[in-house]
Amino acid sequence: MGGQVQRSFGWWIRAGCVLVAVLVVATPALPTTADAQAPTDPAQELAERYAPIIMLKAQEDACDPDGEPYEPTSVDIVLDNPQILVRVIGRDDPVMGQAPGPSDLNDLGEAFFLDFPGNALDPGCIYEEDFRRYAGDGPPVVYAHVAVQPDEPDKLALQYWFFWYYNDWNNKHEGDWEGIQLLFEAGSVDEALSTEPISVGYAQHEGGELADWDADKLDREGSRPVVYSSRGSHASYFGSALYLGRSGNEGFGCDTTDGPSRSIDPEVVVLPDAVDDPDDELAWLGFDGRWGEVQFGPFSGPTGPATKDRWTAPIDWHDELRDTSVVVPGGDGGAAGIVNTFCSVVEGGSRLLVVVSERPVVLFVVVALLVTLIGWLLRRTDWGEVDPLPIVRRRRAGQLLRAAGRLYRAHPRLFATAGLVYVPLALVVAGIIWLVTRVPLVAALLEGDGGLGPIGTFFALAFGLLGHVFGFVVVRAIVAVSMRALESGNDPGTGPALRAVADRARRLARSLGHIVLVVALLFASVVGIPWGIWQLVRWQFFADVILLEDLDARRALDRSTVLTRGRWWHTAAVLVVLNAAVLTVSTVAGLLLLVVTASLPLWLFSALLTAVGAIVVPYGAIGATLLYGDARAEHVAAAVELADGPAPATVG
Repeated sequence: MGGQVQRSFGWWIRAGCVLVAVLVVATPALPTTADAQAPTDPAQELAERYAPIIMLKAQEDACDPDGEPYEPTSVDIVLDNPQILVRVIGRDDPVMGQAPGPSDLNDLGEAFFLDFPGNALDPGCIYEEDFRRYAGDGPPVVYAHVAVQPDEPDKLALQYWFFWYYNDWNNKHEGDWEGIQLLFEAGSVDEALSTEPISVGYAQHEGGELADWDADKLDREGSRPVVYSSRGSHASYFGSALYLGRSGNEGFGCDTTDGPSRSIDPEVVVLPDAVDDPDDELAWLGFDGRWGEVQFGPFSGPTGPATKDRWTAPIDWHDELRDTSVVVPGGDGGAAGIVNTFCSVVEGGSRLLVVVSERPVVLFVVVALLVTLIGWLLRRTDWGEVDPLPIVRRRRAGQLLRAAGRLYRAHPRLFATAGLVYVPLALVVAGIIWLVTRVPLVAALLEGDGGLGPIGTFFALAFGLLGHVFGFVVVRAIVAVSMRALESGNDPGTGPALRAVADRARRLARSLGHIVLVVALLFASVVGIPWGIWQLVRWQFFADVILLEDLDARRALDRSTVLTRGRWWHTAAVLVVLNAAVLTVSTVAGLLLLVVTASLPLWLFSALLTAVGAIVVPYGAIGATLLYGDARAEHVAAAVELADGPAPATVG
């Protein structure tokens, strides 16, 4: 019995040992206290803590130029890619390799460049389609680099570098390296982990913009800065807006980050200062050539991060950043108009450079045809000099244009002062716009539209156009009264002329109101647009008739219709030339002002632009009044001819 119990007890002991052995083998080893507290790589931890969130302009459809199709990505999409060639600068840029890997690029010098499929100057949709194919389902990626500057031992920079497959902006090129930089008052990564950044710099073209870490303009999600990437150029901004650049530092052209946008949460890859092992997967960091084909001027691909000055001198780069960028307000019609013109001119100039490079013969033929056409048109009129006064006198179109300039030059103060009346009128219109946008219904529409969409654009254009028409009518009336006084040998000054216009303000308002209502209804019907244009030209002389013939509103419209009868095309053509001259001079002056006064705030630039336009407008008003005088002289001559009497040379 005792032996049996002993054997049973021994069996239980052996079974327990087996069970313990099984548990030991099957159960994973628990970490020791030291293992549990083992830190991750400090640089990786710092880089992930502050990894940027990137906002991209949403693209509705593939190949839609209004959206951003690219994302910051890993350079792996071009490495070991059989579609990518390595070329060396020289005769026909011979191919030196294909599908380069990291080790192939390591230590390649400045003479080498990567060549992507497609023509960078005429991209079509090739680059977008290739990017989607190469990137596949891979995540967006940013590269981080902890940078120090030897002469600034108490500061540390955390850089994020973004690689983009293609730059679809004014300076189109393959490849693009952009980024941001956070600055710490720390002597090491460990110190940086225990504090916050003091500021952050966003790279923009050849320069960039600075913000304190607690600045209102810096949008953050926790510790992660939000970067608004400009469509096409990929410059980094602090907000969603239209930005104006007038220098290499700002970029020359316009950057847009306005929404709707989509958010990108990229993975972070930390880069070392340098890579010594050519077999390292980051050996591409030693490539000194260009990440994109070499073209002329600004159309070449960029060099890599390690070739940039801020890689080794991050504090110097940070100290040179601007405090602000120029934002174009959506409600500023005057400034927005010239800025949009500036953007278009710069973009058109970029395209022209491409045409000059790729199709110089086509450009030469087009320019030759334009010069021939302009010369033919100029020869169809008489440009001989005639006296600008009296007002009522027959003049050819060329003579009229010269006479208007001659009269302005003879009395610059009188007419410039008359034009400056346009400035307070512009302020009144701006005030009306401000009040209208505060109406709850309008404010709700604009808010839902984002202020820059079709509704905001409609309000800006509609009120801007009405304000311009109203201002031009007042200036034209003042000019007509001033010209009549000069014709009588007087120099009245703007005050008496303005009072004369004020005395007939009700008639002018009634005629103008009738014109605006009728033309607006015709234009709104779409099919009535041609008739609306026809009526606009027929009623062009209503202000001259009211001021110089003292007729009431209704009769002034009828009289203008009579004066343009049989002269509609001539009247329309001369008015187009006059307005084109005023617009051209104003635009060129505005563009020069925009570039020269780069340091001025946009509101002050807008005020100067309004003043410049006001000074130019009287030339158009003088020309229009002389055109009225020509029509009236022809009308009188025709009446005299019917009566078989001699036609007078002038009529007062």
